[in-house]
Amino acid sequence: MAKSLYCTLVALVISSNGALAFVNAPSKSLRAESCPDLVLRAQNDGDALTSRRELFRDAAATAFGLGAAFVPMHDAMASGGATAGGAYLLSAKQRYNERVTGGITAFVALGSDIEAGNLKSAKAFFETEDKGGWQDTATAGYLLANAFRTSSTTPPDKLPSVKKWKAFVAEVEGLKKALKKKSASGAQTSYKGAIDLLGDYLTAVELADIL
Repeated sequence: MAKSLYCTLVALVISSNGALAFVNAPSKSLRAESCPDLVLRAQNDGDALTSRRELFRDAAATAFGLGAAFVPMHDAMASGGATAGGAYLLSAKQRYNERVTGGITAFVALGSDIEAGNLKSAKAFFETEDKGGWQDTATAGYLLANAFRTSSTTPPDKLPSVKKWKAFVAEVEGLKKALKKKSASGAQTSYKGAIDLLGDYLTAVELADIL
């Protein structure tokens, strides 16, 4: 019974993109991972950026309080909210800042090779699944952007930080396509476009000192 109720609440948290503050797990053994039947997908316009594990973890991070009682939205907001800044933002920074910093630093370092027409390092950056590569950076970058909110009810796509992230990603997607076509000129154009937009995103997530 407890597990069924908890999974229902986790599903509601996920479907509202972390917009509601619900309950803490009634026991240490019962977490979002206890609900394997939930199918989670990132809402990222053609980009599967958010992993199942990351969303489970963020859903669990939005549940707080004691027992199995709902927390009124106005009370959650008054204390900073589970997803409206406060402790949630601090937690997101702790989890994602290092990953975003490492990945973006590696992305910026590709500039000299791309400018010289050498696309090998760029291809390696997008192919690796290790930290510091694009796949991990894309996940962390989106989740960090989504944490910069003043209201727990605002959809992610309405957040300035997420809009700036997606604008940057759109140029990165152009770069990936150019790499597949082995087009040095196309890669150079898309890379420049991405770099031009990167500063706006980094400023929005308080990491402007990377550049």
